[in-house]
Amino acid sequence: MAQYKLNDPDFLRDPTSVLAQMREEGPLVRTKLPIIGQCWATTTDAATREVLKDEALFARNPANAGGKDISRYYWFLPRFMRPLTRNILSLDGAEHKRIRAAVDHSFSRAAIDALRPEITQVADQYLDQLDPSKPVDITQDYARMLPLDVISALLGIKPELRQKLSRAIAPISKPTGIIALFTAMPGLYRTQKLLRAEIETIRHTQRNGLLSTLIHDASNDLSDDEILSLAFVLFIAGHETTLHLISDAVFAISDGAKFNEPTSLAIEEFMRFFSPVMMTKPLFVRETHERFGQTLQQGDKVIAQLIGANHDPDRFENAAEIQTDRRPNAHIGFGFGPHVCLGMHLARTEAQIALERLFNRFPDLERAPKNAPPVYSERYGFRGMKTLKVNLKP
Repeated sequence: MAQYKLNDPDFLRDPTSVLAQMREEGPLVRTKLPIIGQCWATTTDAATREVLKDEALFARNPANAGGKDISRYYWFLPRFMRPLTRNILSLDGAEHKRIRAAVDHSFSRAAIDALRPEITQVADQYLDQLDPSKPVDITQDYARMLPLDVISALLGIKPELRQKLSRAIAPISKPTGIIALFTAMPGLYRTQKLLRAEIETIRHTQRNGLLSTLIHDASNDLSDDEILSLAFVLFIAGHETTLHLISDAVFAISDGAKFNEPTSLAIEEFMRFFSPVMMTKPLFVRETHERFGQTLQQGDKVIAQLIGANHDPDRFENAAEIQTDRRPNAHIGFGFGPHVCLGMHLARTEAQIALERLFNRFPDLERAPKNAPPVYSERYGFRGMKTLKVNLKP
């Protein structure tokens, strides 16, 4: 059984050869990943889509595949983590639809378009704070901060709490294995404690934002733990994808990629090429069956490899190249099927505004030093810059 190290710096810089090797083995290959352990991984666009849309044979909650409930599956996690493991990402069928229905409207295209002026204001605020006279880290000083502020505003988290939450989640972005995961536990504990206190405050004092709507709207039947886990996922996932998409895009543009009009085309291509979220959380096989020439046993874990789908030459011509005018571009960087990314319209809008405002103000931006190689985060499952130093005005 091959063990593909998908957080290896060489793979992150250029995944082409490893992905080709995986496809040669077949559309579904056996591998071993940190924390997850032995699993199957899809390698093609067709296989990835098929797995993600087949709710009848693939479950998010292992309890629906002959195993323990998701809250008990990760038995090694501290007790405070139990409510957080049972979240919108790990639910199936009616449970998943009920939670998603409570927030779908807030993430609709129309709702996100209404946020454009506020997102633009946040982008300009952080650009104003950058010092053009010296190298700046676009990842930490801009790409990370903008989506954190935006998701905080959308949730209705008070401004004075945002910096505390930002500091608390900083270690969460670093785990690369089981030991590193436990080093992030204090940050996870502080994050959920801060969110739980904020939820309790909002319960007694209404304010604008999604959290207040969830708490005070009588049509919602979410429990306290469900609101907490939803807020936690939205806060963490609501900035992670956008952070990596923005920093990856800045690197590509500084490396010569055309940032063309309409910029939405370029952003779709950056999402396809980099696939900032490279794979889904594990899906569990509901019942033993044959699939892609392999026998999948009940309870087996399957990873839908989004980067494999997005670099599949059977789907994309010149898949290993960035073509910012690519059309059509039917990538699945935001997932596929019932669990397609809830915040995809928000991520696209944030990235578009962030990049347009940055390059309108600093059109000659270049890496510092000029030809510095990318420094990718080694966090498993993500393809994003750990740091990206640039000179704003060379």
